[in-house]
Amino acid sequence: MSALPPAAAAALAATRCWDAEVEALYAATGVPRADAALQNRAELAGLLAFIDHHAIRSVLELGCWTGALSRCLHAAFPGLSLAVADDAYVEGLGLPWAPSPAARVFRGRIGTPAYDAFRASLGAVDLVFIDADHRFAAVRADFERERALPHRFLALHDITGANRHTAGVGRWWRELPAGHTAALVRPMEELGRPWSEMGIGFWSATEAPMDFGPPAWPPARGG
Repeated sequence: MSALPPAAAAALAATRCWDAEVEALYAATGVPRADAALQNRAELAGLLAFIDHHAIRSVLELGCWTGALSRCLHAAFPGLSLAVADDAYVEGLGLPWAPSPAARVFRGRIGTPAYDAFRASLGAVDLVFIDADHRFAAVRADFERERALPHRFLALHDITGANRHTAGVGRWWRELPAGHTAALVRPMEELGRPWSEMGIGFWSATEAPMDFGPPAWPPARGG
């Protein structure tokens, strides 16, 4: 990948990603109780490179946790048209729910008539980033709904399906309908792992996503 634009590089450096503390919280409680972008830093860098490479002008984020990713995207690409949809679940955990002030926000359940009206108001979206309910039926429903609406690329987070919470995403990634795909799976350097337990997958019916090179899939379970 080529170097990120200066604003994107600065935004990445300023964003807290999944680190050892977040990992420990998740291991202990099953909840990553932190105001952070819940991405592997190297994969977030790849996402920013993807947005730059494909001249992405609009992003819809389904499931935004505390909003840290949307804040990073706005800082990285100030002209980007942002939208987020989330039920603000994190407020019940005592965390702030603070999507970028530049984003159009839907607060509520995705897949409801109210969400459908919000989505229709956005029109065509260059990139839909799906990171909401990770159960198989839910992620499939999110993907199929967005596939039927105007877009260029759909992206799924946690495509490695490395644990019971993300296994549904991994299964759906393996069962995707025909199209152009690319897997962004980078070593989790902040955890000292040469593989990733997350991963971002890109899909398009019409455009070939940029090539990220060989993915760093996690070791086989039990291996």
